[in-house]
Amino acid sequence: MIVGLIANPASSKDIRRLTGLARVVDVEEKANLVARLLVGLAAAPNVEVLAVDDQAGLVRRAVRLAGDRGAPVGYLDLEVEGSEADTRLGAAMLEASGARALVTIGGDGTVRAAAEGWPEAPLVPVAAGTNNAFALTEEPTVIGFATARAVSGDDRAFVPTTALAVQTTKGDAVAVIDAVVVRDRWIGAGAIVSPDQLVEAYVSSSRRTAVGIASISAALGPLAGGYARRIAFGGLAVVRAVFGPGVVLDIPVADFYDLPHGSEARLLGSTGLVALDGERRLPAAGGLVRVIAGPRVLDLEMAFSTG
Repeated sequence: MIVGLIANPASSKDIRRLTGLARVVDVEEKANLVARLLVGLAAAPNVEVLAVDDQAGLVRRAVRLAGDRGAPVGYLDLEVEGSEADTRLGAAMLEASGARALVTIGGDGTVRAAAEGWPEAPLVPVAAGTNNAFALTEEPTVIGFATARAVSGDDRAFVPTTALAVQTTKGDAVAVIDAVVVRDRWIGAGAIVSPDQLVEAYVSSSRRTAVGIASISAALGPLAGGYARRIAFGGLAVVRAVFGPGVVLDIPVADFYDLPHGSEARLLGSTGLVALDGERRLPAAGGLVRVIAGPRVLDLEMAFSTG
């Protein structure tokens, strides 16, 4: 059984290391993380890993660290260029290869790129980014073991999520956590660093344990499965949320409401940008957002009870 693996050596290195207390996860630490994952994957028989051969050699370092304890690893025939396209194309190739699951090592941006390549992937998103609102934060050895059990049985351990499809005059994209209209006219460093930038957000998650827009959504109340929440910013009401690692802020909110699967809405802002999962990407003018099915994400407890 094939498990796909995409490790992003560039994750956890954006400007939020300067504006908050976000940690830097260097290549050596990521390699150690992947090595532990490989050991966990080897806990079930007949599991093989097919990986994107990243430019930093992160996966190859992990293979050396894990040694004979890790699951066997092969590599996709993909010439990487060190961009998001590696993740997007790698995910599509892993789907075509018949992979039973896709493990990503990175943050929300890595998950988003993978979902664009394989929209409803059976996903195992291992946290190694900044906000990690979508990721699993448990010990990688446990995540690997759970993944091996899940792919050895049926796919019940992979539970549905909700995502957001964004269409603009300059291109289309997918967001797995949030699509946010900001006042900025320039992409710059990409990350959203101040709530003063916020115009409106569409968010598919509402968890108090999350960071960023999902934390703001959670402060407004629970969100039913299959729904997304639209939040308008700048009103008199204020909610306190974890805006980023080491950053707790009071966020002004004007209004919010929830949208069911299949709903569409026009984006506000004729001069601003759309940030996808925390990173400014596209012009908002003429944009449309739609609530869609997202990747199916591994439930660790379910994997151990049903695998």
